[in-house]
Amino acid sequence: MKSTKSLPGRPCGRKKTAKIEVVIEPQIKAEFMQLLSEEGKNASVEIGSWIRGYIRSMRKQNGGDKK
Repeated sequence: MKSTKSLPGRPCGRKKTAKIEVVIEPQIKAEFMQLLSEEGKNASVEIGSWIRGYIRSMRKQNGGDKK
């Protein structure tokens, strides 16, 4: 029987199409990764969520819901 628990990663049906490279200090990366690990989160999923939220916010500010 399959578990219904959500797994980290892209939502079902979404394909990985591009990468974004972020350059930060090693100490910042280590702390970020540690905090995500403690929360059971994945960096790519979390950052992708933040980016999508930012896009939605900017669309609202600019008065439209362009895709």
